[in-house]
Amino acid sequence: MPEIDNYQVYNDRMRRSMWDKAFFMDKVPGTELILDYGCADGSLIRFLSEIFPAMHFIGFDIDPVMVEKANADRRENTRFYSTMPELLEGIRESGIPGEQITIYFSSVFHEVFHYGFDLSMLKELIRRISPQYLVVRDMMYQSGTDEAMVSAEAEERVRESIPAAQIRDFEEIWGSIRLRRQMVHLLLKYHYTENWPRECAENYFSYTDRELMEVLDPDGCYRRIFYSRYILPWIRYDVEQNLGIDLGEDFTTHYTLILSRKTLRRILL
Repeated sequence: MPEIDNYQVYNDRMRRSMWDKAFFMDKVPGTELILDYGCADGSLIRFLSEIFPAMHFIGFDIDPVMVEKANADRRENTRFYSTMPELLEGIRESGIPGEQITIYFSSVFHEVFHYGFDLSMLKELIRRISPQYLVVRDMMYQSGTDEAMVSAEAEERVRESIPAAQIRDFEEIWGSIRLRRQMVHLLLKYHYTENWPRECAENYFSYTDRELMEVLDPDGCYRRIFYSRYILPWIRYDVEQNLGIDLGEDFTTHYTLILSRKTLRRILL
């Protein structure tokens, strides 16, 4: 994975839409411990731990620099780890059973699939903990067709508004922004100039629903209790206000998903 050039800018970006990232808190009853998998500098955990001081929060990130930043401002009810043995030991020490644990993945899987990480460790973590809930919030382009084109007027507006060198970098990797999928891809990342080489090369739409479920629930132990697709509001606002483009309603940029572990015996109504 390429290094992050500017951690301050990267983390400030991740703090946007904090309430949107906390969408699941009223949808996981019985949860006593939340594991934020891919916690970065721990901003979401700090946000949630102040609102829910009686709950326990654990953050995990493979970047030790991020975990060091998180631990520098750690609350009494929070813990942060950068290795899997430490994480498992921290969960064991909490004494909280799997049926009271929620694992949350916010903007994690598009990176996991793009960079080709070994997913066996994550699968094993889910099997060992057997959490009651698995929660995902991430980017995924979903439309009636991947071949839809944008209007010539919209393309012209974008080329006039975004630096030509930035668009050239993007199109060299992903292809023409005349294709709506790629135009949306660019509009999601064009502000991130401080870490542009990393962001430009990263595939925000790197996986499918089927590939996700093969990681989260290969054994069929969970059922879907919540699913939503949408365009992130601040993205819609930015594109409309700064570029004068209406994104419409024909596609989505993000989704949220909650899986709940199945009970041994259910009686259907």
